[in-house]
Formats: sequence, C-alpha cells, structure tokens
Amino acid sequence: MTLRQSHFVAPVSYLLAEDLGYLQGSQVQLTRTTSSAEQLRALLAAEQDMVVTAIDNLFEWTLAGADLRLVAQVEATTPLGIHARGGLETLADLAGCRFAVDAPNNGFALIAKRLLRDAGVEVDYVVVGGVRERLDALLNGDVDATLLGAPFDKLAEKAGFARVVDINAWLPELPGQGLVVRADILESEELERYLKALAGGVEAGALMPDAQGIELLERCGYQTGAASAWHSRARTLAVDPRGLELLTGIRQSLDMLPRTIALEQLCDSEPLLRAAQPSFGQA
Repeated sequence: MTLRQSHFVAPVSYLLAEDLGYLQGSQVQLTRTTSSAEQLRALLAAEQDMVVTAIDNLFEWTLAGADLRLVAQVEATTPLGIHARGGLETLADLAGCRFAVDAPNNGFALIAKRLLRDAGVEVDYVVVGGVRERLDALLNGDVDATLLGAPFDKLAEKAGFARVVDINAWLPELPGQGLVVRADILESEELERYLKALAGGVEAGALMPDAQGIELLERCGYQTGAASAWHSRARTLAVDPRGLELLTGIRQSLDMLPRTIALEQLCDSEPLLRAAQPSFGQA
C-alpha cells in the first residue's frame, strides 16, 4: 500500500528520514498542495491518505464531514510573520489593506484575525491559497500583506517585503503543523512504518550538528529559510497539549469554537505509540 501525503512544504522530519534512508521500507507519494481547501477535498474524495497541515484545520474539516485524526506534530512550531509591501510598517498601517489568507475560517488565518482584532485593525481578507500562492500574490501586488512561514518569509524579505509582526514572539506556544490522517488508515502497518521512519528522522536530527542540518534543508529547497526551519523542527512527534489549548482559546476568543468538536478528542496517539515499539517490523 502506498501512502499518499499532501503538504505545503515537506517537513524537516520527512527530509531527514529520506536523506538517512529510513523511508526505504515505506512507500509514500508526495503532493504539494495549493490550499487547505484542496487538502480537504482530496481527503473527502479518498485521493489523499494524510496531510501535513495547520492543526486548527481539524475544526472546520470535521464540520465538513471528514473523519480524521491528528497522529503527530511534525513541527515544534511554525515560524510565522506578517509581511507587507513598502509603506506598511506597523499593525496600524495595515488598516484597510488586502490581506491574503489560505482560508477565511480556519488555520493560520485565525491567528491573524485575533492579532488584528486585538489591535483594532480591520482589513479586507482575500482568499488566495497556500503559503507559496500567498507569496506570489504579495510579490505580484495582488495583496498588500499576508502571513508567511519558512522559506517564503525570507524570500519576501529579500524582495523588500519586510516583516511587520513576529507571530512566534507574540505566541511562543503556537504549535507547528500536524500529520492528519483519514481514520480508516489508523490501524494500518503502513502508517506505523511511516511514523517509525519519521521518528527516526527526529532522533537523528537531535544528534546532527546545526550546520549539517541547515545544509540539508538548503539542498532540499529551503534556501535562506533553512536556518529558521531547522531550529523550529520537531524534537518529538508527540502532540503538545498546550498547543491544542492555545488553538482552542483563539477560536473561543473569536466566537468561532464549534460546541461539538474538541481537538483533544481528534488526537490519536496509538499509531505513534505502536510505531515506537522496538519489536515493530521485526521477525
């Protein structure tokens, strides 16, 4: 069985596992997605088995009828910043601007909404898509500001689009992206084997000198964003409950928390625990 995975940018744990040969026992087909909406569509159509995505997406995706579980957290955090065109240097300057988001009611867009609301700043949210698409919209002048993460944040800075706000300084416990899978593959050996490979990548990364890890990410396309991506990599695949609480609190503060959905109930640690057993895959 080939596992089909969609992501915006390949996570560091995957790149480490691939580089070190840990994925030789797994068959994984990778697809770069253009938006979280496309990820949801592919999951509902059973065209993808798992996605690397913002953990908050589980709220809206579950409401849409998808039966999904969060089985791992593949980043300690996601390095995020609001980047804007010239002349927009503060949050107040963003008033009335065209602000690109992936989706209006889920994911990292809610972080921007909370920050801007607290600052009393109203913007025109424009649905553009994933991080690469948002960078392109910013560079092309189609929008004035957006949230960007590695490596696209550094590409924006290089092109003259300065960072207005460091999201991670404001929310130090912001959880990184998670590995979300369809519930019907939770018991599969393929998923356990894949998680074991990712865990091996995480462990190897902990022992690898920073310079070596950053060089690997540069070779894999992270370019100037390699250092920030390396330092925000997962040190464990276990989901941090503090991050789930933070995301829930943000939704609650925006009056966007579904009453029937709790993130902790959509988190299933069993596949990762099974993958961690020393006897897994051995005769």
